[in-house]
Amino acid sequence: MKGLRRFLCRLTSLATTGQEEERLRAEIEEHLALETAVHLRAGLSPSEARRQAVLKFGCVEAIKETYRDQRGLPFMQTLIQDLRLALRRLAMAPAFTIATVATLALGIGATTSIFTLAHAVLLKSLPVAKPNELYRAGKESRCCFWSTWSQKDEWSLFSYDLYTYLRDHVGGFAELAAFSASEDSFGVRRRGSAEPAGSYPGEHVSGNYFSMFGVQPYAGRAIAPADDRQGAAPVAMMSYRLWEGRYALDPSVIGSVFNLNDKPYTVIGITPPGFYGDQLRNPPPDFFLPVHADEADVVTPNQYWLDIIGRSRPGISAASLEVEMRTGLKQWLRAHWGEMNPNERALFPQQTLYVRPGGAGITSMRDQYEHWLRILMLTTAFVLLIVCANVANLMLVRGMERRRQTSLCMALGAQGPRMVRQALTESVVLALVGGTAGLALAFAGTRVILDAAFPAQAGLAAVPIAASPSLPVLLFVSALSLLTGIVFGFGPACLATRIDPAEALHGAGRATARTGSLSRRALVILQTALSLTLLSAAGLLTMTLHRLEKQDFGFMQDRRLVVNTDPREAGYTEKQLTPIYRRIHDSLITVPGVSAVALAIWSPMGSNYWGALVRIPGRPPAGPGDERDAAAWNRATAGYFDVIGEQIIRGRGITELDTEKSRRVAVVNEAFARNFFGNEDPVGRHFGQFPYSDTQYEIVGVARDARFSSFPPLDKPVGPFFVLPETQHDYFHISGGKEVEQYGSHFMRDIVIELRPGISPPPAEINAQIRRALASVDPNLPILAIRTMKEQVSGQFIQQRLIARLSSLFGILSLILASIGLYGLIAYNVGRRTGEIGVRMAVGAARGAIVGLVIRGALLLTLFGLLIGLPLALAAGRFLGSQLYGLSPYDPAVLSAAVIALALVALAAALIPAVRAGTTSPMDALRAE
Repeated sequence: MKGLRRFLCRLTSLATTGQEEERLRAEIEEHLALETAVHLRAGLSPSEARRQAVLKFGCVEAIKETYRDQRGLPFMQTLIQDLRLALRRLAMAPAFTIATVATLALGIGATTSIFTLAHAVLLKSLPVAKPNELYRAGKESRCCFWSTWSQKDEWSLFSYDLYTYLRDHVGGFAELAAFSASEDSFGVRRRGSAEPAGSYPGEHVSGNYFSMFGVQPYAGRAIAPADDRQGAAPVAMMSYRLWEGRYALDPSVIGSVFNLNDKPYTVIGITPPGFYGDQLRNPPPDFFLPVHADEADVVTPNQYWLDIIGRSRPGISAASLEVEMRTGLKQWLRAHWGEMNPNERALFPQQTLYVRPGGAGITSMRDQYEHWLRILMLTTAFVLLIVCANVANLMLVRGMERRRQTSLCMALGAQGPRMVRQALTESVVLALVGGTAGLALAFAGTRVILDAAFPAQAGLAAVPIAASPSLPVLLFVSALSLLTGIVFGFGPACLATRIDPAEALHGAGRATARTGSLSRRALVILQTALSLTLLSAAGLLTMTLHRLEKQDFGFMQDRRLVVNTDPREAGYTEKQLTPIYRRIHDSLITVPGVSAVALAIWSPMGSNYWGALVRIPGRPPAGPGDERDAAAWNRATAGYFDVIGEQIIRGRGITELDTEKSRRVAVVNEAFARNFFGNEDPVGRHFGQFPYSDTQYEIVGVARDARFSSFPPLDKPVGPFFVLPETQHDYFHISGGKEVEQYGSHFMRDIVIELRPGISPPPAEINAQIRRALASVDPNLPILAIRTMKEQVSGQFIQQRLIARLSSLFGILSLILASIGLYGLIAYNVGRRTGEIGVRMAVGAARGAIVGLVIRGALLLTLFGLLIGLPLALAAGRFLGSQLYGLSPYDPAVLSAAVIALALVALAAALIPAVRAGTTSPMDALRAE
């Protein structure tokens, strides 16, 4: 029945259309008959009277077409007709269609991948309620503790005491929440489980953290203010990420007790799936604990370890919030005036803070990746320009090939605007199909980039950035596709209609052989110039990465393993550490293939370090804001310098003789000796940490300068550095005569293992034996990672490696696109000049001369592109200057390699059409002409 109904409807529609066409024909015939009668009465013959009537009436078919356009829904009918015609034409030219769609897909896919990353990292707000109402204190992201009464440039870290003062005295915030600035990690073990402890990231948050963000728990309940007070029952929230990936959404997790750093916490709730905390991190926090869970930092008023974000009251501006916060800070500092030293009091007038929009949270990852993402976006913009130039060239060639067809259509009465609209419809269809294919490539490309930049850890999802394009990205792709189709279809369409219809009657078009040649050549030259720029930039970044990885770091990387652990996560206290380190050493040294073992807070290039201000006897102490006396430092066990292969050039390293009862000693590097002692021998001299003693440590050795961190930047000299024995604890006298220990500096996080010669690390059996050896010491001691020293060093250059690889990929892509554009132009020109080539060969031109003629034309275009591209390449090198390590922005070797690569590709692209032209038969060419 449905099929019959559709058939009857179609018959009715056809009958209606036929009736309308019959009425139109009858009306036109009636009009012509009346006009013919007028001419008959004037004395003309019947045939001449009919002819004059038709001439006066005009083109019958054009009038019929105009009538049809105005009948029904003209726009929709015309659009459907144009779409059907466009699809039919594209199906008849598969090579052109595939080439255009593939070119667009590559360009749009690459651009969309980078835009997806840029949107997620640079533009996206936190997944919280009304992010536009959030403001954060501080414009810089700082990770580490401060323990003075002043901060440089601005206050962006806060103690719990300062946070509560601002929370209670700044009325512009409806709520003000605090959370730990550094990335915490916890040794986690479910009570009653036989599995060893695992290490998971976590964060301390104030009791109003979740309510301030407007985040509701997925299951259970959220941390409340009652949980964040002294004496409250220890509770924690677990992330949905961990709940799903590790515990398979087991509902019994809620209410269960987990040991975190060997302390029991009850899991009271699960965070929602899309919530990743107050900032992008890799990995994001898996546990949220109340701030009061860290009592040691809560009770110290000048222990700055918290970030703060608040929700403003309606009608309150950022400027008024900033004034209130600065006033509150100054009042709080004045309340602690008696605890400040003279330098801190002198710096008091400079102390300030800033209030910035907090909808994106703490932007440490944004600050870290912003510059590189901008470079990538600029690179993809160049690739997109090359793609557009290629598409425009293809469209121009297609328009030229269809000139005879267009001429014939216009000679038969087709209107110019309609022809332009049909050509535009075809180009828009191509652009939309290319954009759709580009989206698929963008999804895969974004996933690959995310996996390379932010690898998953412990089998759980990494940084919470979705590879699927978001709504703004989809809108961006749609707009880009439409713009590409309109812009690069309109010009060729207009050009194809600016012809004399009589051209269709004259034959093909020797007169049009060179039409559009200038624009096509200009586009190829543009592609070559942009390709040279991208290749040069990619070469500079690749050479920079090579120099970074192959530089002399001052320590050995071969046959070294690094085991990351943290005794704090197993519940150890400072007094228990030295014995457990001895047991770890004795257990690991028995593993077959292990030559030596040492422990340190940070191993070389382990991404972190401790800092201090140094005091030297007889040298005036550092003034306010003076950082000339700053030095980085580390703690390590005996034999550390031998294990990492750092040479001792004077004195000795740390040995078993350095015990708790022996004199306090230190080993310094060459930069330390130069900075504080000049040309004097530092061995036997003393120094201390400001503001305590200046004779705290005796220097017993000087080690060769080695780079232990990527800060200061790698293009800067190694800074002052000293290493203290783990066995020697430091105690300092603070105000009121109280003596405190230097907290936290004895938790050795890295175990460095030297393997015997002939061992190729890291064999799976050695890793397994290391894990068993550590488990025999304490099964609760978490092993965060086991990697080679080379992997650890290489991990410092993830960003540079990713950018170098992506820029190289885009450079190769641009090279391929430029070669395709050049090949298309040369092949098209050879085809158009077949007759000319036949005449040349008929009058005696050699085949080699024809081949040389074609190749010279291609190389001449390439030369023009290189001349235009050289200034662009030099400008790109200057733009990248701050990112280049030990390399000139105008490096001639890189530039020469890019020029040679382009020239060879151009030669290869021109060779095939040139050989084809040289093998043309003169008779066939003249017969075709």
